[in-house]
Amino acid sequence: MPGPEMAESLRHPGPADGPRLMLSGTRMEERVATLAAGIPLETAIAEALNGADSAWISFADGHGDLRFVLPDRATDGLHGAWYSTPRDAADTPLHRAGIVWGRREGRAFGHCHGLWGETMGHLLLDASRLTRPVQARAMLFPDARFIASEDAETAFTLFKPEGGVNGYADAALLRLAPHVDLCDGIVEAVRKLGWSRAQVEGIGSLNTARFADGTLLDSHASEFLISNGIATDTEAEIAIDIVGIGGIRAAGLLKSGANPVCVTAEIILLRET
Repeated sequence: MPGPEMAESLRHPGPADGPRLMLSGTRMEERVATLAAGIPLETAIAEALNGADSAWISFADGHGDLRFVLPDRATDGLHGAWYSTPRDAADTPLHRAGIVWGRREGRAFGHCHGLWGETMGHLLLDASRLTRPVQARAMLFPDARFIASEDAETAFTLFKPEGGVNGYADAALLRLAPHVDLCDGIVEAVRKLGWSRAQVEGIGSLNTARFADGTLLDSHASEFLISNGIATDTEAEIAIDIVGIGGIRAAGLLKSGANPVCVTAEIILLRET
């Protein structure tokens, strides 16, 4: 059994394959979108975005009938991590959510992590409904998008950025592969873009979360949502909310160089001058 300060070893079924850092620069358009109540949240987002298939959507202070999963151990002998059985939360405050909006199997699809009630996790957008409309912040990316594809390393279907511009970019879509340190990977991306500073948003998973104040969340499978993030070409200050196996929770500023990605990290970088 793992010790009190050591997560279970994480083994994915396939070898490390392809770029550990995938990055696509893009222009960005920001808008306020109203997400309708009473219909699947996935449909409400699609309608609010008027057909756009590349976006980062975030909102706070919602309320809904929610279906979600938590991170869990894999029992199939294949995956390095998995999910709990779906759970339901009726008429529940949805404190904050972040959604990567891209394409999967030929249609628009959203990957959402959020906080609601007394927990957080992976929200199932096709089976969750808002019970009152909410105003969301939407950033649309006309030049790049996250496209879901089979990932041989993890045996998951995962978002990876495609497209992009070679010239000036307002934003960038970033995917970090397993075992890459979250903060170090973000710094490397900012350096590759040639930017001096970026705001950082996004979601993903870590194999144990180690915080700057010395605390940790000891779970090899987890789900996180960035609460505040700033990066330069030399350092990153990334604060997250995170949930692990069994619903254990933590939050705070991450320790640089000590937080390897579990399955994936889908990150939005917004250029600051």
